[in-house]
Amino acid sequence: MMKWGYGMGLCSMTGYGYGQAGNEVVVTVEMRSVNHRYSDFFIRVPREYGFLEDKVRGVVAKNVRRGRVEISVTIEDFREDPRTVKIDWGLLQGYDAAVSQIGERLGVEPTNRADYLLSLPGVLEPVAMDEGDARLLNDLVEAAASQAARALVDMRMAEGQRLALVLRKDLQYLTDSLDWVTELARNLPEEYRERLEARIAELVGDMPVDPNRLAAEAAILADRANIDEELVRLRSHLAEFSLALEGDEPVGRKLDFLIQEMNREVNTIGSKSSNVAISQWVVEGKSVIEKLREQVQNVE
Repeated sequence: MMKWGYGMGLCSMTGYGYGQAGNEVVVTVEMRSVNHRYSDFFIRVPREYGFLEDKVRGVVAKNVRRGRVEISVTIEDFREDPRTVKIDWGLLQGYDAAVSQIGERLGVEPTNRADYLLSLPGVLEPVAMDEGDARLLNDLVEAAASQAARALVDMRMAEGQRLALVLRKDLQYLTDSLDWVTELARNLPEEYRERLEARIAELVGDMPVDPNRLAAEAAILADRANIDEELVRLRSHLAEFSLALEGDEPVGRKLDFLIQEMNREVNTIGSKSSNVAISQWVVEGKSVIEKLREQVQNVE
C-alpha cells in the first residue's frame, strides 16, 4: 500500500479522515488524530468483528508514525439473506428470573420486558460468519481504512505546511537577529575595557594605574563573558532546524530536541553577557523559541 504521509514535507499530528466501501455490506471507517508523544492507536470495532482490528491497525501504522489516532469502524449488512442469530436461552431465562425477582422485591411490573431482555449482553449472538464473508469484510475494511487514512494524511499534510510557514518565519527572525548579536559580541572586549577604566578612574582618581595590569583584567572579564561558542552552536542548531523542515520524514522529536538545545544556548548567553542590548535580545529570543516549541508540539 502506498505511504501517503511521506515525501511531501512537514506533517501535523492533527487531522480527520473518512472512508466507506461496499454496497450490500457497507463498511465505514472514521479516523481522528491529535498530538501525542508516541504512536497510539485506539480502535473501536463491533465485538463480533474483532478479527478486523489488526487489518485496520496495519493500514494506519503504514501512514501515521506519531500521534494518538482514534478509529471507529461500523459495519452495515443490507443483504436480503440475513445472517443467522443465535439465542442463548439459558442466559435469557436467567435474566428473566432475575427481572422477576426484582419486580417482586420492589413491587413493580417491568414494562417492555421482552425488548429489555433481548437488549442484555450475550442474549443474541450472530453465528460465526463463513470464510467468504470474512474475506469480503477484510477487503472492505482495508479499502475503507485506506480511504480514511489517505484523507487523514492529506489533512495532516495541509496543516503541516501551515505550521512550516509559521516555524520558518520565527526561525528567520532568530537567524537574522543572531547576525546582529554576533556583531555586538565582537565589540564586547573593548566595551569591558572602557567600563573597567571608568570604574578604576572613579575609585582611584588621579593615581597612576599600570596599563598592562588594566589590559590583563579587561582580558579576563572579556574571556569570562565570551559568548562566541554559544553563538556558533546556536547558529548550528538554527541551520539544523531549517534543514529538518525540508525533510520528508517525521521530525517532531528532532525539532523538539533542537529547541531544547537552542534554549540552553540562549540562557547561557544571557547569564554570561552584561550588555544591555544582548540581554534584551535574550528575552525576545526566548519568547520566540517558546513560540517555536508550542508549534512543534503538533509536528509529527
